[in-house]
Amino acid sequence: MNKDKRETIVAAASNSEGGSNSSPSHFQYKPPNNSGTILGIIGGALSAAGDALATIGAIIQLNTDVSDDFQDQVDNFKSAQEKNQMQEEINDLQEKVKQLEDLIKKNQNQNKKRGHS
Repeated sequence: MNKDKRETIVAAASNSEGGSNSSPSHFQYKPPNNSGTILGIIGGALSAAGDALATIGAIIQLNTDVSDDFQDQVDNFKSAQEKNQMQEEINDLQEKVKQLEDLIKKNQNQNKKRGHS
C-alpha cells in the first residue's frame, strides 16, 4: 500500500468517528482477532510434541522388546547347555552302571567256577 492511500484511510477513519480534527493522532489501530490462528499454532506445536513423545515411546518399547528377546535367547541357550551337560552325566552314569553290572556278573561267574571245581 502506498503512502497516499494510507493517509486517506487514516483520515477517513478519523472523520468517521465524528471528530472534526483530521489529524492522525486520533487513529487507533485495532488488530484483527487472531485467536484462531494462535490456537492453531499452539495445536500444531502440541501435535508435534505428541508425535515426538510417541516416537520416543516406540523406541523405548523396541529397546525393551529386543532386550527381553535377547535375554530369552540367552536363557534358552543356557538351558540347552544344562540339558546337554545333564544328558552327558546321565550317559556317563549309565556307562558306569553297565561296567559295574559286568564286574558283578564276572565275579559271580568266577565264584561259581571256584565253588564247583
